[in-house]
Amino acid sequence: MKITDVKLYTIRSGNRGESGAATGQSQYWGGGWATHSLIANPMSVHPAYARVRTQWMGPGQDPYAIEILTDEGVSGHVVNYGGGPFACAVVQKHFRRFLIGSDPFDIELIWDQMYRSTMPYGMGGVVSMAMSGVDLALWDLVAKVLKQPVYRLLGGKTKGRIPCYVTVHPDQAACWKGRGFFGVKIAAPWGVADGRDGLRKMEQCIAKVRRDLGDDLEIMIDCYMSWNIEFATRLAERVRQYDVKWFEDPLPNGWAEHLNAELRSKISPIQVAIGNLEYNYKAFHSILAQRAADIIQPELMWCGGLTAVRRIAAIAKADDIPVIPHGSGAYNYHFVLSNTNSPYAEFLSVDDGTKVRPIFDSLINEPLPENGFVTIPDRHGFGVELNRDYLVPFEP
Repeated sequence: MKITDVKLYTIRSGNRGESGAATGQSQYWGGGWATHSLIANPMSVHPAYARVRTQWMGPGQDPYAIEILTDEGVSGHVVNYGGGPFACAVVQKHFRRFLIGSDPFDIELIWDQMYRSTMPYGMGGVVSMAMSGVDLALWDLVAKVLKQPVYRLLGGKTKGRIPCYVTVHPDQAACWKGRGFFGVKIAAPWGVADGRDGLRKMEQCIAKVRRDLGDDLEIMIDCYMSWNIEFATRLAERVRQYDVKWFEDPLPNGWAEHLNAELRSKISPIQVAIGNLEYNYKAFHSILAQRAADIIQPELMWCGGLTAVRRIAAIAKADDIPVIPHGSGAYNYHFVLSNTNSPYAEFLSVDDGTKVRPIFDSLINEPLPENGFVTIPDRHGFGVELNRDYLVPFEP
């Protein structure tokens, strides 16, 4: 079996705003509350970009799709919510040479060639997002050839079904009580840019969420790299009575292991969860070596795909650190189902943040939580198909 072609697509906008900044819509994966609500972000320190989260995002965080075809008629595909036309260009102009004529089962070899060949300009960002798309599409393809779901290629089931927490804006947190999810993660509306007033507002916000949810559900805070050690430490002191499980990505990513380790020691028993915007598997080795996190959250569609996340999970296993991939969807769920060190998964709500519904219009058969749990059907590959009504052929 040989790879004969690679097809690339950008995504036409559906009802959840998938087309992104390339079309001038400045949208974000999932649309809805994530695009219109006040959410602190790394650019909040600049007032022009603080009001709405998507104001600072460009086409590098747009979705794209990749389809890998073979001479035996079997194909593999993926929709990635990051990379957009930039990632498509990397695949088309650079990675294509490693794919055409290759055996799709040579995933490790292809991954290593992509990684080494982009060292002068890659090691993260859209290049890593492009690698992720190729890697995931190859896993999908190989599993389809073998007529197996991907999780069986990764070691099989480690649990019958996957418990989930849900991510929402705090304004919608109350509606998720009693729906089977074990916890609610809220996107922090305020951060360092808001000063002491931001501390007060975040304290009031967390207090309200705890009142709304009661004592049975976990509460987590997605800080989205908009805090610093002072802000996180002072807030931790203010909210200890509300039993917060973790602060997620409180500090800017990249070479911040020592700062996260310091923060972790200051805010315990609140945990530190990081990894959303760490792209290189070697970065996770450093994070774990310096004991800079209680939970690591690699973004499977950004950090190099399943091949990279399996390496990260192997590093984490030695210290029994949970590996909870950031975001939600079939790709994450297959990994979580197969990994003993991944006890649960995230479900990211979309639209108005009150319903269980698919993340993408451009995928068909996306598995969804029922009463807070995801069950993976035994369909071949990742079990999802492309909705071609939303695909736009990439033109370099």
